[in-house]
Amino acid sequence: MKRSVIVLAALAVFLAVLPGLAQEAATITPELEAQMVALEDITRQLRELDGEPVERAFPTREETIAYLRETIDQQLPLDEADRYRDFYVALGLLEPAIDLRDVYLSLLSAQVAGFYDTDTQVMNVLPAQGELASELSLLEQIIYVHEYTHALQDQFFGLEQYLDDEEVVKHPDRALAAVALVEGDASAVMNVFAQEVITRNPLAVFQILGQGLQAGNLFLPPGTPAVLSRELIFPYEAGMQFVLKLYQDGGWEAVNAAYENPPVASEHILHPETYLAGQTPAAVSLADATAALGEGWTVRWDTTLGEWYLREHLRTQLSLSDAADAAQGWGGDRLHVYGNEASGALALALRLVWDTSADEAEFEEAYREFAVARFGGEGDGVCWSNAETALCMPDIDGETLIVYAPTVEQAQAIIAAQ
Repeated sequence: MKRSVIVLAALAVFLAVLPGLAQEAATITPELEAQMVALEDITRQLRELDGEPVERAFPTREETIAYLRETIDQQLPLDEADRYRDFYVALGLLEPAIDLRDVYLSLLSAQVAGFYDTDTQVMNVLPAQGELASELSLLEQIIYVHEYTHALQDQFFGLEQYLDDEEVVKHPDRALAAVALVEGDASAVMNVFAQEVITRNPLAVFQILGQGLQAGNLFLPPGTPAVLSRELIFPYEAGMQFVLKLYQDGGWEAVNAAYENPPVASEHILHPETYLAGQTPAAVSLADATAALGEGWTVRWDTTLGEWYLREHLRTQLSLSDAADAAQGWGGDRLHVYGNEASGALALALRLVWDTSADEAEFEEAYREFAVARFGGEGDGVCWSNAETALCMPDIDGETLIVYAPTVEQAQAIIAAQ
C-alpha cells in the first residue's frame, strides 16, 4: 500500500492499490459473465477508451474486511497514524483521543462494494447481499461501471505510478487533488450510465435506493467525524465537477491530458478555471522553529495545507459560506506542525500568500472573527489565548502568518524565528 493512501482523502486510492487478496476461484453463471462483459463494453464506449477486459474475483465481505484489517495493521503503524492524527488535531479538526486506524477500518468496511487492484489488474466484485447471484443488481452494475473505469485509467494512464508520485505521497492537499481526478473521472462515467438507465426506466432510481439501503452502504458509520466524511466525499463530488468542466472544455481528450498534467492542489478542483488557466500555487517558505520552541520539539509535518483544508479549519468556528469566501483567493502556503513527544503538545505555523491584497484583507478579517469565536474576548487583535493554547496572527504586509502554540510566549518565539 502506498503512503498516499494513508490519508483518508486518498481512501479511494487505498482500494485501488491493494495487493492481491488470496481467495478461491468463484464459479459464475453464463448470464452473469455476459452481463459483466456488456457493462465493460458500455464503459469503454462512454469513456471513449478501447481498453482490455479484466480478470475478476469475488471475495466475500468478511474476507475483504479481514484483509483490510491486516493491511492497515501492516501499513499504518501506530507512529504513522499518530502523525496523521496530529495533522488534524493541530488544525482543530479532530479530538486528540481519536483512533484513526479504527475510523479508517470502519469506513472501509462499511463503504467498500468493489475495487480494482492495480497490482494484479483484477476487478474485485463484492456481492451486495453476501452471495453471488446470477446477475448484478442495478446498484452493483453502477459500481461495476465505476470500478471498470479505474481499470481503463490504469491501462491507459498507469494509476499506480500516478498516485505514487513522491509529491503526491508527501502532501495531503496534493493527494486530495490527485484522487479527485481519478474518482471524479470514474464518477462522471458512472453517473452518465446511471442517468441513461433512469431515462429508460424512471422507477430505477427507487431500485437503486432500495438496493443501497439493503446493502447498508449508502450511509457512513455513525460517529464518523464530519471532516473525515467530507474528505471522503470530496474526490467523488467535487472531482466529478472538475472532470465535467474539463470535458466541457475539450472532451475526453482534455480529461486524458490531465493525467499527464495533473491538478496539484485542491484549489484546482474547487475552481477548475484556475487549472485551465495554468495557475500554479506560489512557493512559500517557512523557517524551522523547533529551536525557538525549546527542547523536545520536532517537525511533525512540513507540507502545504491548501484551500480545502484551510476551509475546513475555518469551518470549526465560521459558517460554510463564510469559510469558503475567506479561503477563496488562496495563492499558496506552507504549513509546519510541531510536536513534543514528552508532553504531547502541538504547535502550528502557517504562512499564506494570496491572489490579491483584497483576498488577504478579507481572509484576515474573517480570521479575527474566527479567533474571537474560539477564544472570546481574550485577545488584543494580534494574539488570543486560553488555558490550553494561544493563537497569534501578526500584521505582515502581503502575507498572512498564523501561529498556534501552548503559550503566547511560544507563539511569539515561532514568529520571531521567521
